[in-house]
Parts: sequence; structure tokens; C-alpha cells
Amino acid sequence: MGLHPQSEAYLRWMVKEKIPQLSTLSPSEARIWDAKVAALLNKDAHWDGRVENLRIPMRVGDRAARFYVPNPHASELLLYFHGGGWVLGNLDQTEHTCRLLGTETGRIVVSVDYGLAPENKFPSGLEDCYGALTWIAENADKIGATRERMAIGGDSAGGNLAAAVSLLAKDRGGPAIANQILIYPVTDISDHIFVDYLDELSPALTKADMTWFIRHYIQGKEDFRNQYASPLIRSDLSGLPPALLITAEYDILTKQCNEYAKRLGDAGVRVNLAHYAGMVHGFFTLPDVFDDSHNAMNRIAQELSHS
Repeated sequence: MGLHPQSEAYLRWMVKEKIPQLSTLSPSEARIWDAKVAALLNKDAHWDGRVENLRIPMRVGDRAARFYVPNPHASELLLYFHGGGWVLGNLDQTEHTCRLLGTETGRIVVSVDYGLAPENKFPSGLEDCYGALTWIAENADKIGATRERMAIGGDSAGGNLAAAVSLLAKDRGGPAIANQILIYPVTDISDHIFVDYLDELSPALTKADMTWFIRHYIQGKEDFRNQYASPLIRSDLSGLPPALLITAEYDILTKQCNEYAKRLGDAGVRVNLAHYAGMVHGFFTLPDVFDDSHNAMNRIAQELSHS
């Protein structure tokens, strides 16, 4: 189908507000614009749940995290990694999404402020995310949670990190993960489609955007061959947690998402796909703009309730 009317309205709004092209900005400039867009498009809705901040110790220093408790009876966990191409995003920009995720799933949602590139290049942010997983599993009781049926997830670059954390947990004998929720994740940073894809087929995440993100994220060419940067290139995907992959029709990442889903399925991993026609990359974290954001959250809740 063509672009959904809500996608068209969102893209018109971006033009009207004169949002600059990402590739023309420095990381610090891009973060300012990214925060402006999030503030303008996400309302500060009333929420009855509890929000608390904490610091998670890492191998070097610590990182901020925020957990969202939707009701007094919530105990199961969803560890969430925000998107932003490994360069953008923070706890405040993810707040609205995490509150709604908590309400919809009935789970305690923990959002992690992992180190951003280029100040923290691969695999620094990934190690932060894995460190958060291990700390949360070891200290679940301290935040009134259980480590049983713990799920991890994320959108875009956050989906990439969630997929990679699942690999690390398997390889390092880390905490048990019951589900991985991968929302239009980057699964292959070396994908040739980034230079061939028509921008009109991915207007909210162009090939120039992807090139900009990856350039800031990696340390060198050898990272293109690293399975933790590109989970799709891993030879053995067996034994990983069941996965839900959420994709958008107008998204440069959808093809590699589908390939990853197939590879997981071929390896014996239970996989479910939820594809949203007419949607553009980024729709999930804009629930006040896209109805399908709420539909996707409901789909996540279904996935977690049947795990």
C-alpha cells in the first residue's frame, strides 16, 4: 500500500518545521534537534504508575537507568534499550514510550541510558546494555521484581543492542532471557542496501542517515565483520530467546529484519513477525502521532503474556 495518512502527515510536519537533514549535523547538534522533535510530538500524559531513577554500576563507572512500575502488583521485567542510531536518545525522550509499554504489558520497564557514540564507540554501549542486564538480574529483588520470564527489547539501534545482548548472554552464560522484542532492529551494519535504497521508500530513515549513524558508531572496518555489531552475520543463531520482530513498510531496515527473522526460524528459534503497512521508521516511539504505535504495544503485550 502507499504511505499511511499518518505517515504522510508526519513527514509534512517535518518539512514544515524545517527539521534539518541528519547528515548535515554534528552529533551534538543532532541531539538537540532530536530532543526538540520528541518534545513537540509526545505529550506529557497523566500516568498513575511509579517512576524511579537509579544508577547501575558498570565495569567502568556507572550508568543512569529509570524504571517504570505500572501498578503495585507488577513484578516481571522488560529491559528496554532506546533507539537513535547509537548516537541519539536518552531517558527523558523514551519516557512516554516506556510508560505506555508498562501500562500495556503490566511489566516493570527498565530503560537504560547506555553510552552514546561517537564518545562511546562500539562495543562500549553494547557492554553497558549487557552490564545492565546482569545487574538487573542479580538485583531484581531490590526493585521489587522477579528475574523469572525477564524480557529485553528495543527499537532501531536499541533493537540491534537487544539482539546483540541476547547473543552475549548465550555466549557468556549470562542471565536467562525469556523474550527478545526487536522493533525494526538494525541487524547488519554492512548491508549493501544502505547505498542502493531509494529514499522515497524509507523517507524517515534514509541511506545518508544510516551512513551517518554507522560512521559515528564503529571504530574501524573490522567492526563490519563483528557478529555483535551485525547479528545477522552470525553463523549459529540456535538457542536464542523467542523473538518478536516489528517492522514498518517504508523502512530501509525491513529487508534485513525479515532476513534475521528467517535465520532465527531456520535455527529453531520461535519467531513472530508483526508488519505495519504504510508505516515509516520511528513510528513505534511516537504514540501520539501513530495509532499503530499503540497496536504494536498491544502486540508486544500479547507476545509477553503467551511466553
